[in-house]
Amino acid sequence: MQLNRPFATVTPTLDGDVLSVLASADVAFTVPQIQRILTTVSGEGIRKVLTRLTTQGVVLHDRVGRTNTYCLNAEHLATEPIRALSRLHSTFLERLELHLSDWGKVLRYAAVFGSAATGRMTADSDIDIFLVRAAPELGQGSNQDPWGQQVSELARLVTAWTGNDARVIEYTEEELRDAAAAGESLLHDVSKQGLTVAGTRAWFNTQLRPVGKAAPSGRL
Repeated sequence: MQLNRPFATVTPTLDGDVLSVLASADVAFTVPQIQRILTTVSGEGIRKVLTRLTTQGVVLHDRVGRTNTYCLNAEHLATEPIRALSRLHSTFLERLELHLSDWGKVLRYAAVFGSAATGRMTADSDIDIFLVRAAPELGQGSNQDPWGQQVSELARLVTAWTGNDARVIEYTEEELRDAAAAGESLLHDVSKQGLTVAGTRAWFNTQLRPVGKAAPSGRL
């Protein structure tokens, strides 16, 4: 699926894109306003979709002077599932955050990055997940360490939830510091575009600072 185009999961037509715009805010839209959001489609195509959806009662049409406006019919039976579909991206992040909350202190930081974070997904895009693991506790044997199983289950769940392959990138805290010192570009991408789902961005950005460099006052 495309988290940035949730309605494409159930319909590849322009109808889904128009509904996604209408569901994004509790306001009325004009055809030119919708066209500015859906930059690759014609105003005539949008108008035809709105006419059909108005006939179905899903969309309410109003006219103020010469301006035609359209909004979702909040009382329509289909509006609740339409809005649920429009929120698939945030629903995915919330479900991921809830799942990772059970991992405990071993997980220092996690973020979704790549096309799933920047809104450039295609139907066959991977979902990139970045994890930072805390240093293992002293005396903990490999048989007591569930990390590998947790990562495998995470990848399985992401695919089950979305249909997309999960690409999990793992670092230990020490590996993260070494990678930051080496200037790995991946860390910059996660810092600038990643969507945090465990830990805090402030902690992660602190790990990227050169060792011994003091943080600016008021920005810890």
